[in-house]
Amino acid sequence: MSKSTRWKAWVLAGLVGSLTAGCGSAAGNSSAASKPPINVGVSAPLTGQFAQDGAWMKNGITLAVKNINAHGGIDGRKIQLFFEDDQGPNPTAAVNAVNALITQDHVVAVIGPHFTPAMLPAETIFAKYQVPALTGATGPVITQQGNPWIFRIRLDDAIGAKLLVNYVLDHLHWKRIGLDYVNTSFGQSGIQAVKEALAARGVQPVAVQDHLDTTKDFTPQILAFEQAHVDGIIVWTDDQPGGLLAKQMATLGAKFGLAGSTTFSQPPFLTLAGSAANGAVAITDFVQNNPSPAIQAWDKQYRAVYGYDPELYASTYYDAANLLAYAMEHARKIDGPDIQKALAAISGYKGVMTTYTYSSNGDMVHAGLITKVENGQPVILARVQE
Repeated sequence: MSKSTRWKAWVLAGLVGSLTAGCGSAAGNSSAASKPPINVGVSAPLTGQFAQDGAWMKNGITLAVKNINAHGGIDGRKIQLFFEDDQGPNPTAAVNAVNALITQDHVVAVIGPHFTPAMLPAETIFAKYQVPALTGATGPVITQQGNPWIFRIRLDDAIGAKLLVNYVLDHLHWKRIGLDYVNTSFGQSGIQAVKEALAARGVQPVAVQDHLDTTKDFTPQILAFEQAHVDGIIVWTDDQPGGLLAKQMATLGAKFGLAGSTTFSQPPFLTLAGSAANGAVAITDFVQNNPSPAIQAWDKQYRAVYGYDPELYASTYYDAANLLAYAMEHARKIDGPDIQKALAAISGYKGVMTTYTYSSNGDMVHAGLITKVENGQPVILARVQE
């Protein structure tokens, strides 16, 4: 069986649920048992405010790797996962986590960190040790460093911002636009991309506000937008502040619209905001109710194992683990430099979330979804592409 044929068989088997059996052929298991494992690291938030995101990441990665190992691993070698806690957007914890994975666990590749403030300082470590990393960090700054060891597996905010700006101008017909962002490298680079996209359309924001991940009271920002008579605001932030902002907009009776980053389509935001989430527009990669056959098959597999539907983090990193294994399967040998070359050669790989094609700056995703929350759930309004 060729590598490509064998790979398709693994992925298909996983999506139809054979993973739950937890075993492969006797020959495959015997071969895998006789060869050393392949060490792969995962840098994820396992404690603190973002621990639920890390739990979802772990679910998706573990599911993919269990399936791969059940079908013989990579050339008879099973993948062994090592997890380190990066505490989410915590630069110091992320650097420590990545250093531990590379220098102590001797991994050949790392999945994560996920958050832009965590991935950015870790980039130099991946370059120093020549270890490739697959990340869902969407801040434009991540692939602006010219680092060939970084592979982004979600839509670059620079692309997403442009697609979202075009939508709010052309379809929502906003004229007076306010901006708000979380004051981290993620929010800063994302909102800068929004500003550039607006400027390209001849629009200047009438009010700009910022906040912290720990901000609880958004009254000053909301009142500032009211006083500026905005038609709507574009917000680049994380789940918790996004939910609080929407909830407090409803409490204060704000009349302007809300649009922004992927946050505004995801379960933590929907849960925290409650009915105040309705009407929020987002640029995103994934919604569970997407009718795509691949996503519905993935939903069925995930639900059978974990008892609830997958969301963005589990889905992103399920694809990440499969992309990495695909690259290892096609690498000349299993080490950082050869895996990096195999990842850079990927074109047209069909995952659960999207089709992945490497571009020279490290971006592998080139399309997204515009969604709007209706009756508490994100509904796809448009499929957009750079």
